[in-house]
Amino acid sequence: MKHHSNALVTLFLCSSFTLAMTGIFNSAFAELNPAKQNPQMTSNNLYGKVTETMDASGYTYVHVDTGSQKVWAAGPVTALKAGDMVTIPTVMPMKNFHSKALNRDFDIIYFVNTFTGDKKPATGPASLSQKKTAITTHPIKAFEKAKDGKTIAEVHSDKNDLAGKTIRVRGQVTKFTANILNKNWLHIKDNSSGDDLTVTSSDTARLNDIVVIEGKLELNKDYGYGYLYPVIVVDAKITN
Repeated sequence: MKHHSNALVTLFLCSSFTLAMTGIFNSAFAELNPAKQNPQMTSNNLYGKVTETMDASGYTYVHVDTGSQKVWAAGPVTALKAGDMVTIPTVMPMKNFHSKALNRDFDIIYFVNTFTGDKKPATGPASLSQKKTAITTHPIKAFEKAKDGKTIAEVHSDKNDLAGKTIRVRGQVTKFTANILNKNWLHIKDNSSGDDLTVTSSDTARLNDIVVIEGKLELNKDYGYGYLYPVIVVDAKITN
């Protein structure tokens, strides 16, 4: 009888300990789970109202109030105003960022390839095609391909033969973002293809300018954070 009582006490103590530890772990997980703490945040996205916006050096900076926190984001020049609702991908945060154009420091700012408005984000990260979409408000101009160069259609069709080689391409700048991962990023297009070409460079360019880029073609370049580029020209020189 004594052994039976001891067994019941031991079982009770073990059960109590298990329940207590389960509660601790559940509480800890809740504190580490931002989606649970912030209903306006889903996987890799924040959604909120623009309270302030400014354009500088090829960026649009926005201050967004999600209802539970206020965050800064920067992306390509976009017509936004206070009161607009936007989705902010959070895959590329920059801590202790100093903007030379604004002469301003940000404890943390999220750099985005595009601002999505009016709709709450779907759960899960944005697709690569959404992240890479290049948009221009101007039609693509007609121009000759660069001397000893390739059209964008030729680059895509011959990419396996051109991989690792230096190529020259003339195109119209449809997107430009400065100083991401210590590089300037641009997209160019021509009339040979519906596709664009992503380029990294230390040089600068303006939207809708016709430029000649010269750099090394790389395939399936992975920069992390979900930024995988099947075709990209890296470390390019940019001339007019």
